[in-house]
Amino acid sequence: MTVTPNGWRWIAAAALTGAVATIALARGATPAMASQAPPATVILLDDNGSLAGANMAAERRAALAYVKALPAGLPAGLIVFADGWRVAVPVTTDHARLSADIRATRAVGGATSRGIRGALAEAASSLASLAAPAPSRLLVLTDAEVLTGAPLTSPVPADVITWYVESDDNISLVRHLASASAGRYVTPTRAAALASVFPQVVASRQRPSASPGTRAAAAPARGSGSSPPLPAVLALVFLALLVVALVALGPAMSGDRRRHLVRQIERYGPRYVPAVQSGQHGITRSAMDLTSQLLVSSRAAPGLAQRLDLAGLARKPAEWVLIGAGVCAGLAAVLTLLVGSALVGVPVGAIAGWAGMRLFVSVRISRRRAAFAGQLPDMLQFVAGALRSGFSLGQALDAAVREDAQPASGEFRRALAEARVGVDLDVALDGVADRMDSDDLRWTVMAIRIQREVGGNLAEVLGNTIATMRERAYLHRHVRALSAEGRLSAYVLIALPLLMGGWLLLTDRAYLSPLYTTVIGVLMLFIALALFVVGVIWMRVVIKVEV
Repeated sequence: MTVTPNGWRWIAAAALTGAVATIALARGATPAMASQAPPATVILLDDNGSLAGANMAAERRAALAYVKALPAGLPAGLIVFADGWRVAVPVTTDHARLSADIRATRAVGGATSRGIRGALAEAASSLASLAAPAPSRLLVLTDAEVLTGAPLTSPVPADVITWYVESDDNISLVRHLASASAGRYVTPTRAAALASVFPQVVASRQRPSASPGTRAAAAPARGSGSSPPLPAVLALVFLALLVVALVALGPAMSGDRRRHLVRQIERYGPRYVPAVQSGQHGITRSAMDLTSQLLVSSRAAPGLAQRLDLAGLARKPAEWVLIGAGVCAGLAAVLTLLVGSALVGVPVGAIAGWAGMRLFVSVRISRRRAAFAGQLPDMLQFVAGALRSGFSLGQALDAAVREDAQPASGEFRRALAEARVGVDLDVALDGVADRMDSDDLRWTVMAIRIQREVGGNLAEVLGNTIATMRERAYLHRHVRALSAEGRLSAYVLIALPLLMGGWLLLTDRAYLSPLYTTVIGVLMLFIALALFVVGVIWMRVVIKVEV
């Protein structure tokens, strides 16, 4: 049986629903015992510039010998450091990938080994997040280039291999790290011997650590599972609605090019076109028809269609509304699961979904207009050059459109299409200026009209206009650079309450629960939300500088 792309979309949606449903049911069921994590190791490899050549090759050989000696399936990771540090390979059981990354390491880092402190902290944090047991270890390979400051520390035993290259190599500092962390200090030729501790550890993990009676008591009793809580049930209902919306939208979102071309032709007047098979199922047609009727009755369809067109989104208003309904349902389900209260999760999820969809369209519109403003001087420069070559204004615009620099080419193509059906070219360009909210294009159209009335060299007029545009663009960028600190402060102030609220919700839900489980708390939450929106609007007005 062949599965179509839409079929794969439906299967993915059903799989997502099943996964979230499983999580929701697991919240109300008895948690199973977590299995003991295996030991792990992280290799810290110095790649500062002083190790270039034979020393770096020897360092790689020692690291590869250590990886080769590790037991199969033992988790291991790689962090490289010099002036700073970076995680080259997260902790993984794929030793082949780890060896390949070690072979690819070159001494192209900074001039010091001072990034070892951050690398040690990151390695210890990685092992802690894995809940790795005590036998886990680190392997540090370095020449301690210009390494100064306080003694190095590590909560995990760190085995050390060093190279002495220059007089500013502080080898004693990393030797102290090995002794202070209960690690070992060996020569490069004994790198493989450092991995000998792990086979005994892996074997010890297979021995029983508790009596049979204890294990039987800890295991959950069969048939004694508890029913899922009410929030989980409500979340499943909302997820079911989300899946219905996704399945209904599957054929509608297929992006059929034939239907798109028909719609483009219909913009410029009615004409006969062959019937196009939409391929929509009954549920899709019903949902689309009902949504379209609601939009028409509320007179919201023209405005939404215009916004979608400005954003460059090839979606009908009814399709976009159905997508928004699915997003709202999904957010309501997730918030209901996280908060545990449908009274908060449903309205907040619906409001957040609606606001997110509207914000997405607004951002797309603003980015498209900004891209148009950035392309306009180059487009007009091309037109001015074509005019100097003897082209008419219409021919010059048509030549510029053929460059296909979106979105400017698409907007000017629209103006030329309107001019071909009888609209004056300057009027059509004024329409483009209104759509893109471009003062620069309005001034350009005004200059074209004045040139038509009084005569003159239109190419020279456009050249002066282009120079003015570029000066304004330079001033705009300069003002944005000067106001960057204020904008960053506003972003931090906006994100701070959201991040703190989310952190408290995940780490200390009992402390935050009165805020959404009591009437007074819910009232305070809505008041805080209203004040937050007012603050966002106020800061937006303050940091927005018009040029």
